[in-house]
Amino acid sequence: MKKILIILIIILGQQFSYAQTIFENNSSSEIDTFELNTNRIGWGVKAGLNYYNFYGKERDFIFADSDTKFKPGIYVGIFVNTKINRNIGLTHELIFNQRRVGVIYKDTDDHLYKSAINSSYIDIVPANINYQLSKFRLYAGPYVSVLVAANTKRKDQNGDLFRDKSIFGDAANDESKSYYLQKFDFGINLGVDYQLKDRWSVGFRYNHGFTDLFQNANSSANGNSKKDKIKIYNRGFMLSLAYDLASHHSSAE
Repeated sequence: MKKILIILIIILGQQFSYAQTIFENNSSSEIDTFELNTNRIGWGVKAGLNYYNFYGKERDFIFADSDTKFKPGIYVGIFVNTKINRNIGLTHELIFNQRRVGVIYKDTDDHLYKSAINSSYIDIVPANINYQLSKFRLYAGPYVSVLVAANTKRKDQNGDLFRDKSIFGDAANDESKSYYLQKFDFGINLGVDYQLKDRWSVGFRYNHGFTDLFQNANSSANGNSKKDKIKIYNRGFMLSLAYDLASHHSSAE
């Protein structure tokens, strides 16, 4: 896991270096036509609420009901904005993202009960391409997520609730005997930010995952069947409040 994180951070660093190179090249070639430096690269912090759910045809393979629910979560992160020209730029992000999804389980007496899957991810956005339109910034790009923790509440044979962390999986265990979440998620994100006064901005984003999240999972119907590449994926909405710490976007423009 540490090696994977290091590789992803290196990718993010390379994207940032690439953006810096573009910035330096543009600075030398467009010095007469485009205002210079301090408002070309900015970085800051952001936080907000998210609403995640699963999608896919096989949700009732894992859960007692395919009708999974959006649940609120929180996230915090940092970002770097680099302008390529007056309207086009790149954004790179590193985010801690708590994702929660409401699910239905069945107890030993075949009674249904509500629960949720709570997952913690490190999201890396290597480079969103964005377009500045007045105070609006429209953007889209890929993301990679690394699962760092997960749990869900279940009922034991006595009907008592307990927090089951086996859904995260353990390399030392037999994965075929428990629900097991993939450690990676990959997808696209697209959204819009609106620039407020004094470096503040608000944003709305949609994330759409392409990685099947479960592997070697037990069916909710018979409990023992195993199946790889179960078609269940992440999707979510994110509402953000961001503060630009470095640029002078508002004052300079």
